[in-house]
Amino acid sequence: MDLQEIMNSPGLWIASSIMVIAVVGQAIFFLRASLKEAKLIGLQREQYVAGMRSSLITAIGPSFSPVIVLLSMIAVIGGPTTWMRLCDVGAGRTELAVVSLAAQAVGAEPGTDSFGLEAFTYSIWAMALNNLGWLVVVLITTHKMSGIVDKLYSKYDPKWIKLLMGGTILGLFAYLLSNQIAPGLMEGNLAPIVAAVASGGTMLIISKALAKHQRLQELALGISMIVGMAVAQIAFG
Repeated sequence: MDLQEIMNSPGLWIASSIMVIAVVGQAIFFLRASLKEAKLIGLQREQYVAGMRSSLITAIGPSFSPVIVLLSMIAVIGGPTTWMRLCDVGAGRTELAVVSLAAQAVGAEPGTDSFGLEAFTYSIWAMALNNLGWLVVVLITTHKMSGIVDKLYSKYDPKWIKLLMGGTILGLFAYLLSNQIAPGLMEGNLAPIVAAVASGGTMLIISKALAKHQRLQELALGISMIVGMAVAQIAFG
């Protein structure tokens, strides 16, 4: 069997499906747990259905972006592994970078004849180990977080704790946004910042000027993303 046959073999499809089934199982488990918790805290059905609808619609836009990377990954590491990794991680660019680093360790280059079975094996291990740190941190610390939050609420003013958590979320998204804007500005590319400003302005308008329109509030993030991309495309081609 040549490498392409191995990368797309039935055995790899079966092995890759284990991770995908686990991810789907987790999604179902968390959904059921969330619905149960919603009833316990008295959340109305209309409220959590609106939140779920908003999340589903908002997820459509970001789901299109990995398509090109997905095609590139299939060409490099085959369909089964790409299916597994993007269902598990979703960061296709990171996965391709890890594959490239792993291949270089054995003197190979992805997408060329030098990328053989050894390089492919190294790549699979590298992608798996690349996630290990995050998984360990989540496993060790997640169950302690609720206790830490309760302790903060009991020891300090709850209003300040809410502001602190809000500021943390704002800082996180600001960091992610700056990673997209800063490289472009250094190279004289204004498209990312124009897209960000257009998206932010659209979100502000929908949130404030159209506050009484609940359905638009649910679609606010998705609409803002589309407007930002459209404005940047029109302005810069």
